[in-house]
Amino acid sequence: MAFAILASASAGLSPAAAAELELPVPSTVIYPGESIIDHGLSTAPFIVKDDKVDLFVLDPKTLEGMVAKRTLLPGNAIRLSDIALPNLVKAGSQVKMIYQTAGLVITGLGTALRSGAVGDQVKVRNLDSGLVVSGVVEADGTIRIQG
Repeated sequence: MAFAILASASAGLSPAAAAELELPVPSTVIYPGESIIDHGLSTAPFIVKDDKVDLFVLDPKTLEGMVAKRTLLPGNAIRLSDIALPNLVKAGSQVKMIYQTAGLVITGLGTALRSGAVGDQVKVRNLDSGLVVSGVVEADGTIRIQG
């Protein structure tokens, strides 16, 4: 390690600073789609380079209402890329579509072709016309069609 620091310093590079942080970690195995908070959390110390701190969950409150995107193992730090909001719309389910523009509102029913959480873009097949349209999942589970 000392050689690497000396080599970096002699090459004009400065070693990245690091800090020891207490990060939230799962207490048990958490599988994709499962609630993180419901499975329990503890904390563990980690040494994290300053330029990598933004990649990890630092505060357990960040995990409230979130689900795992991949399998999370006990004692391992949780990356922000490992968590997501739960899907409000499930692929194959019937959804309400809304298209709104100045003075005009059109609603219809469709079948979601992909699962999605709030803010995700999903494709929906219109039940009446059979056309596939794209829209954004709203907080109430409707799909706002983009024009």
